[in-house]
Amino acid sequence: MSAKKQLDYSNDPNRENLDLIVRKKAPFNAEPRPNDLVKSYITTEKYFFCRNHGPIPDLDETKHTVSIQGIGCKEQTIELTMQDLKMNYEKISVMMVMQCAGNRRDGLHKVKHTKGVIWGPAALGNAIYSGCRLRDVLATIGVTTEIPNMSKLHVAFESVEQCEEDKCYGSSIPLAKALDPFGDVLLAYEMNYKPLSRDHGFPLRVVVPGYIGARSVKYLKTITIQDYESMSFFQRRDYKILPEQVTDEKQAETYWCKIPSIGEYNVQSYVCDPADGIHTKKDKEAQIAVQGYALSGGGRSIQRVDVSGNDGKSWVVAELYQPGSDGGNCRFYGWCLWYAKVNVKPGVRIVSRAVDSSGNVQQEYPVWNFRGVMNNSWRTVEPNAAAEQAHI
Repeated sequence: MSAKKQLDYSNDPNRENLDLIVRKKAPFNAEPRPNDLVKSYITTEKYFFCRNHGPIPDLDETKHTVSIQGIGCKEQTIELTMQDLKMNYEKISVMMVMQCAGNRRDGLHKVKHTKGVIWGPAALGNAIYSGCRLRDVLATIGVTTEIPNMSKLHVAFESVEQCEEDKCYGSSIPLAKALDPFGDVLLAYEMNYKPLSRDHGFPLRVVVPGYIGARSVKYLKTITIQDYESMSFFQRRDYKILPEQVTDEKQAETYWCKIPSIGEYNVQSYVCDPADGIHTKKDKEAQIAVQGYALSGGGRSIQRVDVSGNDGKSWVVAELYQPGSDGGNCRFYGWCLWYAKVNVKPGVRIVSRAVDSSGNVQQEYPVWNFRGVMNNSWRTVEPNAAAEQAHI
């Protein structure tokens, strides 16, 4: 019997309070409708996407511990309780957008078959996470920026979560990111000033601002400082942008070890209202209000969003809402909500393109890859046009 068939989902949490489109029932993967996503700047749990790889653990916070070990640690293994983390380390809050690397996979899937949950444009959410800094915890056990060969070291995380593809969920980030005083990597126990829900990692998760959600490991149980990336399936054989000529699992085997793991996500925007960017009223032409989101990785804010009501023939500049950002090269991990009025015709697609504070511009056409990750095109390509429009 396969590992997948042995997993028991009978103890998953009740989700009656969530208003999400289910993309996969077991493990539970779901996202909100695009127009619901942009109703508020801070995404409520009701509309926050859920990304899981196995059954949801039901953990007792009073008994949960995290072990830390590896290069630079004063002791062979250090065990910390949730009380240790809450009482002995400064609590800080970081606003950030959590985005699945597979967000908008449906656009790439229209070009050619992709492997993975077929996400729409709402596999992301903007929240305020609270907890202690990972760098503060590491400092108390001897791991600081003074550690030799810091640039070559990694912090690997393992979860309690059982998974279809591996013994548990695991991932890693460069130690330099974890120790960066401006990196804001957290061991988080709250989301929007409430304890994490089970779907979002209770009682403890890693939060890695500016990186794809795959690196923010939930249900955290171990932290290891090592001189190589995590050996987890999700670090070594997933969440990588494979070359365009790789079209199946067999071909992918040649490239998994050659392609770097994704860290920071790319510049991105999407038209959320009207849904899927289509004006459906009978008027021949009308001016309508359009709303959507934009974001970029690595702490880069959004500098500008252009919106077109005629599929890119002409553009208007949107009004931006991203409190806490000055539009320059500052640390900014939240998203940008934008608003514009555009002239549209029925059936003509409304599109957006974002520019971040480093001058990165959202691309016009999708670049297909087998895993269907990091789609940031401003066009949603239809199947009959894919061969002509896509870069494949």
